[in-house]
Amino acid sequence: MTRSNPDRSIRLLLSLATTMAAGLVGLTVHSILMLVKDAFAILPGFRPYEDFQRLLGGWTGDSLGSILPYLTGAMIWGFLYARLHEHLPGRLFWTKGLAFAVIAWAAMTTGFFLLAGHGLLGLGLGYGLWPAALMFPMLAAFSLALSFSHTRLRADDERRSRIEPAARKHGAAEHDS
Repeated sequence: MTRSNPDRSIRLLLSLATTMAAGLVGLTVHSILMLVKDAFAILPGFRPYEDFQRLLGGWTGDSLGSILPYLTGAMIWGFLYARLHEHLPGRLFWTKGLAFAVIAWAAMTTGFFLLAGHGLLGLGLGYGLWPAALMFPMLAAFSLALSFSHTRLRADDERRSRIEPAARKHGAAEHDS
């Protein structure tokens, strides 16, 4: 019979919380940019959240499809970033964030646009390359916010995980004397 390691469970929970929190920060920044885009009527026919809702609504039903774009922004992109963090080039958050933005942009402009029926790079929307061009700075802002918050939260988690065992060890030493 094996016993679970409580330190490992705590580290896993901290990692999941870090991923979700960083994803929510990135999603908040991206949502604000989408509101600005809509307020200034920039590419009014380019509505990626509505396209995503339409795609997901077909798979999950309309009620869940309306919140899934937000959940995926926080969870799936946050999880993907967390898994790729160590493998992304550079040591600084902005280098890793921009590298992730390039990956996300390539996935969205080739995969998502095709699934949504807009063609490669969104050319089927009738705006030329503008949807793909607008997608990059929006994903870059999202990815930089995600990377910054993930890097900061991860550093806090690592610092906490180094301090707690030392404190327990120190407490045990005081108990023994």
